[in-house]
Amino acid sequence: MALKAGKGSGKNAASELKRARGTGRGRAGTITGVVIVVVVAVAVGIGLLVQSHHKAAAVGHRINPVTSSARTAPVALDRTAGVVTLGAPTAPVTIDVYEDFLCPICGGFEHEDGEPMRQAVVAGKLRVRYHMVNLLDDRTNPPGYSMRAATAALAVADADPGAFASVHDSLYADQPAEGSAGYDVAQLEQLATSLGVPAGRVTSAINDHTYDAAVQGDMDRANDNPALERKDPDDGSSYFGTPTVAQGDKTIDVSQDDWLTAVLAGH
Repeated sequence: MALKAGKGSGKNAASELKRARGTGRGRAGTITGVVIVVVVAVAVGIGLLVQSHHKAAAVGHRINPVTSSARTAPVALDRTAGVVTLGAPTAPVTIDVYEDFLCPICGGFEHEDGEPMRQAVVAGKLRVRYHMVNLLDDRTNPPGYSMRAATAALAVADADPGAFASVHDSLYADQPAEGSAGYDVAQLEQLATSLGVPAGRVTSAINDHTYDAAVQGDMDRANDNPALERKDPDDGSSYFGTPTVAQGDKTIDVSQDDWLTAVLAGH
C-alpha cells in the first residue's frame, strides 16, 4: 500500500496538462503546445518563488500560540504507541484521527472540524485518539519536520498534559508550508514554553529522539492496516493518507458536512 497525503497535490494539474496536450492539430496544435510550455514555465517560476518565500518565512518565525478550547479536557499519553487521547474515558464515542503536522489537507480539516470536535470533547461526548504520524517527513527542506513536530506534541503531552491541545492547535493554526524548512527545535521549544510547558522538555525529547520509534511504529501500523485504506480515484490503487478519521475498524468520510453529527447521534 502506498503512502499519500490526501489525493496528491500535483495530480489535478498533471491531468489538466495531459488533456491540454491532446487538443489541436498541425499549426493550432503547435501554438497550443507553445502556450502550454509558457504557462507551465510561469507556473514553475511562481512555485519556486512561493517555495523560497515559505522556506525563508519559517526560519526564525515565532509560532503564534493558540489557547485551545479543549485545554481542560483529560489527556492520556501512550508512550509506546505514540498516541495521545483527548477527552474523558467515560465519553460514549471514540474516534482515531491520523494527521501529519505538515499536511495542508490536515490543516484544512482542523480549520473546518477542529472546533466542533473540541466542543464535543469538552461536553464529554467524544474522545479523540490523535495519531501524529510522520507521513511527510521528506516534504521539508531539510527533511524531518513531521517527526520533529510529532515529538514536540508527545513531549508536551508527557510533561504538561494540559498544554497538549493548545500546542496541537497552534501547530495547525500557524502551519508551515510543504517545501519549507518547517519549524526547528528552538521554535518548537519556544511555543511550548509560551504555553507553560517546563523549559527544555521539548528540546531534549527531539534531540534525544525519545519518541522516534513510537511515531514511526504508529505510521507503519497505519500503513499496514487494511481498514485505513482508501482508493485512488485515478488509478484504483489503495493507500493510506492524511487526514484519516476512523471509528473502530471503519473510516469516516469527513468530506461530508454532517459527519461529526452522525458519529455523535444517539449519544
